[in-house]
Amino acid sequence: MAPTLPLDVPDPRSLECPLLRRNERAGFTLIELLMVMALIALITAIALPRIDFSRYRIDAAVRGLASGMARAQRQAVTNQSNVNVVFDVPNVAFKIHEDEDNDNVVDATERVRQYPVGEGVEYGLGDVAVRLYAPAPVTFTRTQAGMPEIIFRRDGSASENGAVYITSKNAAERNADQDARSVELIQATGRVEWYRYTGSAWQRKF
Repeated sequence: MAPTLPLDVPDPRSLECPLLRRNERAGFTLIELLMVMALIALITAIALPRIDFSRYRIDAAVRGLASGMARAQRQAVTNQSNVNVVFDVPNVAFKIHEDEDNDNVVDATERVRQYPVGEGVEYGLGDVAVRLYAPAPVTFTRTQAGMPEIIFRRDGSASENGAVYITSKNAAERNADQDARSVELIQATGRVEWYRYTGSAWQRKF
């Protein structure tokens, strides 16, 4: 005969144990997941057109251009020879030419790197008033192969004061004057600064 338990002691088999709860539901059903995905898609469809990607692109472009020019200046000091930044306006790009013999001619042994300014960006100001320099997309007067350039010398100085203006390609149709940016160079020190047009005034950012 099997031993019997006292009446006041519960049977262990009747006690609830979390590990033995096999009937409780875990996770989400397929219907619930589909409803969440549909809700996310709906919110995205409403919010996405309101995001101004042009503003992000122009800010990334102006930072890349300014840092490229600053890098060229440091390279001139390091190499102890001229480094030229050449602005390819039609192709919305710029080149960095390490001019080892300082003759402003690209020789076979000299390094030239080309960088795009950015997607959806162009050189120019649109209808915005200039901040300081002439309204040309690139105000530097020196040229290399017919393209405007700035020369950084081995002491860190630049060949002249000037500015490079960029804006978004669709600024006019969007009536977005605030897309205008100005990258400016101080001749004596070779310092590069950039400015953003707020819609009513130029504001220094770097």
